[in-house]
Amino acid sequence: MKMPQVRQIAKVRGLTVGRLKKFELIREIQSREGNVACYATDVNGICKQTSCLWIDDCASIAKNITK
Repeated sequence: MKMPQVRQIAKVRGLTVGRLKKFELIREIQSREGNVACYATDVNGICKQTSCLWIDDCASIAKNITK
């Protein structure tokens, strides 16, 4: 998901976007929704949150962020 889409989702949920990085903003959205703020934290690429909105690009970037 591209950053403009993430920003739009954040605005709809009442979050102030500011200068947050993509992964920080998505974690904030996850937290606001009452979910685990785990976006891009799984270095093994295995996620059990199969209904998560972010799952498609989460595992692919997790390795780069958590280094």
